[in-house]
Amino acid sequence: MPYCTASDVRLIINTTLTDAEIENIIALSDAEIDKRIGPQSASDPLIKKLSMLLTAKTIKTRQPQSFAVGEYREDAGNILEVWDREIQRIFRLYKSVSVQATEYRHIDESKRYSQEV
Repeated sequence: MPYCTASDVRLIINTTLTDAEIENIIALSDAEIDKRIGPQSASDPLIKKLSMLLTAKTIKTRQPQSFAVGEYREDAGNILEVWDREIQRIFRLYKSVSVQATEYRHIDESKRYSQEV
């Protein structure tokens, strides 16, 4: 089950892509989520947001950064940077901390403490 829908993605980006095309990009975004932090609950709102942001970012990087029609000009601004920061923040929240011992040493209790005086 996908983490978000094409209509969810359309809430944050305006695109001429069809729902089927957006759903294909969602599948790629969800695969990245599963690979980086493991499978998640489809009902988790932060995972839904992460999937939406990854999909919107992919769509936006395929569009021109700006366009002009006559006197009117529109720039994308720094939305990709904003989305990227938000994506990294959410990934950090879900990344598990991996702690590994580099070496195991046995502590001999009889040698650890000096003789009491």
